[in-house]
Amino acid sequence: SWNTLNYDSPPLKAALKFSGIFAAGLALPLFIAPAASALTQSATFNPVLQVDGSSGTTGFTFSGFTGPVSSVTTTINLTKCDDPISTTGACLGTDNSWNEEIRLSLQSPTGTIVQLVAAGNNLDGQDPGDTVSWTFDDTASSLVSGNLLISGTYLPFSSLSAFSSETGNGTWNLLYADTEEEDPMSINGWSLTVNEVSAPPASVPGPLPVLGLAAAFGFSRRMRRRIATQRPKD
Repeated sequence: SWNTLNYDSPPLKAALKFSGIFAAGLALPLFIAPAASALTQSATFNPVLQVDGSSGTTGFTFSGFTGPVSSVTTTINLTKCDDPISTTGACLGTDNSWNEEIRLSLQSPTGTIVQLVAAGNNLDGQDPGDTVSWTFDDTASSLVSGNLLISGTYLPFSSLSAFSSETGNGTWNLLYADTEEEDPMSINGWSLTVNEVSAPPASVPGPLPVLGLAAAFGFSRRMRRRIATQRPKD
C-alpha cells in the first residue's frame, strides 16, 4: 500500500499558500521617513556689535537644504545699558537703560522680515542695564516685556511661521537697532537654527529579499516534491 499524503488537505494548502506569501512579503519595500534636516550656525563677537541711536545687521549663509523651511528659532545675547558698554559687552554705565529702545528682527534669504522685538514691546528701563540671552520660538508662551531684562524663551512679536515654505538656502540677517542716543545696545553673539520639511518617505528594499525569496522558494519546491513522490501511481 502507498503511504499517501493528501495534497488537497486544508493544512497542506495553507502551508503552500504561506510559502508564497512569505516570499512576497520579504520582497516588499519598507517605507522609511527620514528625519527633518536642521542646520545651526552661531557667532560670538569680540568686540561686540554696538549701536546707539543707530542700527546694524549681521548674517549667516546656509546651503544644502533640498526642501522648504518648516520652522526657525534664534537666540540673541545682548546688552542694553546707560553709556558706555565695554568692548566685551559689559555694562559700565549705571543709570537707566531705556530698554524700550531695543528693536530686533530676522530677515530670510527671500527678504521676508519677522519682528522679534518691536515698537510697543512693553519694555521699561532699569538701573543699571543688563546682559541677557533671548531665544525666540513660536512655541513659547509670552512676548519680551516688563521692567527688567530677563533671559528666557519668548514669542517673537510676529510669527516665525512667516518663513515656512521658503528656501533655507542663502543669507539670513539679524537686524538690530537702538532707537535713541546715549543708552547703547550691543549684540554680543547669536545663533540661528533652520529646520527643513521632511522629504517624502523613501522606498527601500525589504530585509534580505534575495535570501528570503530563495528560502521560501526552496521550501515550496521541497513541499511540492514530497507531494509528487507520495502521490498514488495510476
